[in-house]
Amino acid sequence: MERIQGLLETRENYLLQLKKEKEKALKNVPEGFLRICAGKRKPQYYWRTDPKDYNGIYIPEKDIKLARKLAQKDYDRKVLNSVEKELDAISKYRASYPTVSVEQVYENLHKERQKLITPIVETDEQYIHRWESVAYQGKGFDEMMPELYTAKGERVRSKSEVIIADILNQEGIPYRYECPLQLKGWGKVYPDFSVLNVRERKELYWEHLGMMDDPDYAESAIQKLALYQQNSLFPGRNLILTYETMKLPIHPKSVRLIIEEYLR
Repeated sequence: MERIQGLLETRENYLLQLKKEKEKALKNVPEGFLRICAGKRKPQYYWRTDPKDYNGIYIPEKDIKLARKLAQKDYDRKVLNSVEKELDAISKYRASYPTVSVEQVYENLHKERQKLITPIVETDEQYIHRWESVAYQGKGFDEMMPELYTAKGERVRSKSEVIIADILNQEGIPYRYECPLQLKGWGKVYPDFSVLNVRERKELYWEHLGMMDDPDYAESAIQKLALYQQNSLFPGRNLILTYETMKLPIHPKSVRLIIEEYLR
């Protein structure tokens, strides 16, 4: 319901701004209307100022600006009319919208009663729980690798991954570390993080490319990104990418900005 109200508010604000612009544009326009007649070689334009005069006054090519103004005037009036109808429809819809949506019926029930019911739509808590309860086997660690752990006690491979995981945890973003993913044409890969945008009920993958100043690592990273794209995983849509070098390590502020952009 909040999402619908938000979409309506965004649309209403756009329409109100558009109404303001078109009303201003229609203040200083020539009188009358434009009639267009299909000629043998090119269209002919006529200026109608008298409703009784269907033909109107011929507009020569040197006065084409007048034809443009008349055509724009007609268009702007139609846009304004459509805007006003849509604003009226939004107002009526809001007035008649129930105070409790069908999704909120479940949320308003007592907790004990909720346990006995299967709601028409999973609550955020149920959705997160179902996603987090899926068991998986992550990638193993070499014996010589340093032991680095997140605040949740998960072992990860780098200090940067500790930063990312801990901020995800602090921000309440559900995530899995190195959950296997099957890619066509390749097989199993292990994205650094699988994360949830709960509001959109959308799973994204987060790869942190931590040694981009290493030519061999950078080449391997580019190959991996190409593989993701071949499997319809694109940066900015369902794939999140962060980068760093020895001189330019990842910054917690950047991680929080990414979370705000893609996971809220």
